[in-house]
Amino acid sequence: MPDQAPIDPPPPRSASAVAYPCPQCGADTALGPGTDALVCSHCGAIVPIEASATPVHEHDFGDAVARMARRPADRIAVGARTVECRNCGARAIVTTQAERCAFCDNALVVEVTGEEAVVPGAVLPFGVDKDRAVQAFQIWLRRRWFAPRRLAERARRGDLDGVYLPYWTFDSNTITRYSGARGEHYWVTEEYTDAQGKRQTRRVQKTRWYPAAGTVHVSFDDVLVCASRSVPRPLVEKLEPWDLGALRSFDGRYLAGFIAERYGVELDAGFQIAEERMEPRVRAAVRSDIGGDEQRIHSMSIQHHDVRFKHLLLPLWMSSYRHKDKLYRVVVNARTGEVAGERPWSWLKIAAFVLALALLALGIVLLVQYLQQPKLPPEEPYQVEQQVRLGWQEAATIDGANSGAFSAFYRHADDDPSPGGPVDPAPVRPAGRG
Repeated sequence: MPDQAPIDPPPPRSASAVAYPCPQCGADTALGPGTDALVCSHCGAIVPIEASATPVHEHDFGDAVARMARRPADRIAVGARTVECRNCGARAIVTTQAERCAFCDNALVVEVTGEEAVVPGAVLPFGVDKDRAVQAFQIWLRRRWFAPRRLAERARRGDLDGVYLPYWTFDSNTITRYSGARGEHYWVTEEYTDAQGKRQTRRVQKTRWYPAAGTVHVSFDDVLVCASRSVPRPLVEKLEPWDLGALRSFDGRYLAGFIAERYGVELDAGFQIAEERMEPRVRAAVRSDIGGDEQRIHSMSIQHHDVRFKHLLLPLWMSSYRHKDKLYRVVVNARTGEVAGERPWSWLKIAAFVLALALLALGIVLLVQYLQQPKLPPEEPYQVEQQVRLGWQEAATIDGANSGAFSAFYRHADDDPSPGGPVDPAPVRPAGRG
């Protein structure tokens, strides 16, 4: 067996570094996105994460909070700590050195000790690596012309943090009793007078209403509710759907190299949000049960049975930044690459764009005015040439007439019978002589 090249020893680790050492060189490892394995940042060794035989467990809602497992952060993931942002209040479990808050871009992050956290029941591992997330971020930004320069600089630098957001999922069997009315359309013929005073007929649709009441049953499975207060709910809902079929039973090694926020929305509050998300489907079922052409719902009484829930972590890449003292975020679904974001408007770019449009409009006006100026018809140059020729011909005619007059004078002088005879003309003196 040939000798292997020696591996340089890794740099010394700080006390807060990840405690999943590489079995080959002892350096820190982190989850490789798209894999169920830890990857060594020093020598590239791959350490598989064994599939857990424990299924993803759903808890009964009745006494759920009291029975949920709680542990210190370092028992949820090896070497993990709980940190809190003094600015936005976000609490997260980190396995790396936390220098700033991933949720508000603030540097005031402190460690919280002596506190237990709820252990998630499942985790959806990262499937999109940082390079692909940065590329998706840049493509998203190209379509937003008026974004400020700082956001473009963050996209070029790839300022994204890998974050696991906390979620609740709820299952429920609902029974809904309702009262309402069913509308059925019918047609009648009406007479009317048109604008010319003539009598006309037309068909008019009308509706007969009948009372309706009944009961519908609707079942729900894995209704997602984001349990983070650090990220706006409408923003993260744009990243749906998530491939929950790929959930893994929770293993702290999936957190290696990433940040996991602790839930900020309590279970009861989360279920209220889930009820809001369930109601449109219940309302649609009621309308379908009423039937007819139109429906009116006067009342609904929804009862939930066999409610169960899961606490899980879903992955995303996040960039938080401030513009004019206001916080904005861009998030990337770390499973699909879907991007959603908040962005400010750069008024400098908008002003430059408006100025460019104004200059363009001015140029078009000047061009139109130039094209509308009167021009010489195509035959005018020929007429000018003819006038010049006529001028020369008139001059020649005058010269010819003068020559004829002189000739007649000389002929008359030759025939003059006076004694002196013809008179010689005065001699012409050369120019320039005295």
